[in-house]
Amino acid sequence: MVKWSLAAELLAAMMIVVLMAYYREKKLAVTRKGKVYRSCLGLSLATVLLNAVCVYTIKHTEQVPRAVNLILNSAYFLVAVLTCSVIVLYLCYLILEHVYDKRHLRRALLCISGGTLGYLLLILWNLSSGVLFSFDPGGNYRRGPLNRIGYALMAAELLLLAVCYVQNRASVNRPMVKLMHTLPPLAIFLAAFQLAYPQVLLNGMMMAMADLILFISFQSSRIETDGLTGIGNRNSFFAELSLRVAGRQQFQIVLLSLQQFVTINQRFGHQRGDAFLYEVARYLDGLCRQARAFRFGNVEFAVVFPWRGETEATDNLQKLRERFQRNWRLGEVETRLTARFAELICTGQSWSPTQIIEGLEYGLRLAKAGPEDTVRFNERTAALLEKERMLVNIMRRSVLEQRFQVWYQPIYDCRSGAFTSAEALLRLQDYEGNMISPAEFIPLAEETGLIGELSWIVLEGTCRLLGSGRVPDLRSVSINLSMQQFAEQELISRIVDSLDRNGVSHDRLKVEITERVLLQDMDRMRTAMAEMASRDIHFYLDDFGTGYSNLSCVLDLPFECVKLDQSLVAEFPDDQRADLLVRTLVCLFHNMGLQVMAEGVEAVPQAETLARYGADWIQGYYYARPMPESELIPFLKEKNHAPQGGAKEVLV
Repeated sequence: MVKWSLAAELLAAMMIVVLMAYYREKKLAVTRKGKVYRSCLGLSLATVLLNAVCVYTIKHTEQVPRAVNLILNSAYFLVAVLTCSVIVLYLCYLILEHVYDKRHLRRALLCISGGTLGYLLLILWNLSSGVLFSFDPGGNYRRGPLNRIGYALMAAELLLLAVCYVQNRASVNRPMVKLMHTLPPLAIFLAAFQLAYPQVLLNGMMMAMADLILFISFQSSRIETDGLTGIGNRNSFFAELSLRVAGRQQFQIVLLSLQQFVTINQRFGHQRGDAFLYEVARYLDGLCRQARAFRFGNVEFAVVFPWRGETEATDNLQKLRERFQRNWRLGEVETRLTARFAELICTGQSWSPTQIIEGLEYGLRLAKAGPEDTVRFNERTAALLEKERMLVNIMRRSVLEQRFQVWYQPIYDCRSGAFTSAEALLRLQDYEGNMISPAEFIPLAEETGLIGELSWIVLEGTCRLLGSGRVPDLRSVSINLSMQQFAEQELISRIVDSLDRNGVSHDRLKVEITERVLLQDMDRMRTAMAEMASRDIHFYLDDFGTGYSNLSCVLDLPFECVKLDQSLVAEFPDDQRADLLVRTLVCLFHNMGLQVMAEGVEAVPQAETLARYGADWIQGYYYARPMPESELIPFLKEKNHAPQGGAKEVLV
């Protein structure tokens, strides 16, 4: 009688049990891939246990009926081949995971199923023929002429796997490439060893090693899974795009951003806010059978659909838009989650994954800023994005080459009848000498992180001007600071250093802040403003009346002056309600001990009425446009020292 060694099988059983225990504890089998892998573990363990039981019953044939031995060994032969087939089919699925055309997967399923079914019929025939194995009258185990055919079937399945891999190599992710370079050679080596030394049982070890390698690969893929929602993260999205582009596949991407989600967290708490994000992710991931969803950002999601024509693409987008027009429910909690969308369709364009992501982000930015909730990235938006890229390059070069200029808009002092203040503004020309609007480059500077460097340029230019002694009429100049500056630890020391280095009294520098900046980190802003105020650097509340600023900011923070936005004075004083509002605000702020400055004044009635209502300062084209330093100095000399009438009578 053959003596088999079960040492390797027992070790394999322990490895599989450990994998199953870890899998159960971490609750990883929630996806389709996870469930198939769990099936691989279960079948592998069943194979090892059946093998051990069969070895025992064969050694004790005098105690075990022949029929039981036949049934147990037949079950082992079937489960061993079935396990191998499921593992190979799982590997085929992983290879084709990023390929929309699933014909290769269907063919693999057909071939593997056909081979396994044929092997099942062979096992049934073996009960009467003994072509695989049999038991002689003495109860001894005998191998049949086709005993090794199971290894031949495994070899055929490995060959099928290799063909599938080679044909779809461009769309296979890196972990799967490493797996394919490891698992098949290892399986071939162990199978050859088993054939050479049949007394050492290694079938279970082959399966356990396959399970272990798959588990390591699965764990590496979890690094690209979002921990909150369970769908792919941004890195996974980039990898998906890389594989789709490399495989020259056609696809549609929709990038969506949830709007004002901070109010959801404030209203329901962060735990329920996270639960809403999970529900959104679950909906997006199940939207279409071949669609894949990813968490692109904090409240941004991307969905990749196969491209099957304009009609289906329109339907995909419409489903998303309609869903976000309905309420979302969590238990008894129900609310509306609004979203903005960017769409991109790739049908063979020479776009890299990075360019695709840039296009989606740009489209989403346009959707957020525009009246429509959806923007498709096409030739028009691509041209706009290219123009934006060129502008960013100009800005970066201009910072290095010191091409940015600080201009100043004089501000009229209603009390003295002279220009005693100004606002520092940044200006930039392209390399052809054309002026670039601040409305174009300032938002870009904020998005690209350049706003910090630009703000320091304004600060240094302003301090140099005030310290030069050439503008003695200017009691103060105001500058704008972004949240990026307030986030820097050296903000205050840098401002103080610039003032002291240029010999400028601290109270001559004013800092303009909008509530949009304040709300990004109110606690940090309150602390920074208090410390700066203690150093005699004071603040203006900018853009009051735009919807960003409110009275709570005026009450809570150390502002010296409130700037009424030009939207408030646009219809003033002709519109009675606008007239009443402006007059009331001027009176209110004066009673609170604050000064009032009106922006955007362009007409005589506006200037005269504001002065009559008691406005302290007037800024606008009626009195002066922004101008470079070279024009500011003669302007102040001319207007402030005019023989009579002064600046009031002169429209610039």
